Amino acid sequence: MPKINNVDIGNVIKDALVAVKQVGAGEWSEIKDVAKHIADNMLSDLKYVAKKKLTGDFDEFDAKIFLEDQKMVARVRLRSIAIITLKSAERILNAIAEVFQEAANKALGWEVF
Repeated sequence: MPKINNVDIGNVIKDALVAVKQVGAGEWSEIKDVAKHIADNMLSDLKYVAKKKLTGDFDEFDAKIFLEDQKMVARVRLRSIAIITLKSAERILNAIAEVFQEAANKALGWEVF
């Protein structure tokens, strides 16, 4: 399993998808692909920020701004699905972000979400 600063992030995507199912937003069969895509992208973004931290290119503020921008992109993707209401899109995004928040904050040693 992949690790960043000894934090096992291998199950983050699986946990994020479980969280989305639990919020009960929309038909799972209709949203699972976009939810997985968003979770995959958030994991990729976390790895990117970790690399930027190691090289000194990102400080905590840079990481927060970058990840907030990525959350906006995810929000737009969710809202583009016709069956999802704005309220449901927020519940889905929040469910995914909560899982990543714990992993990212531990892995980076910063409060970035």
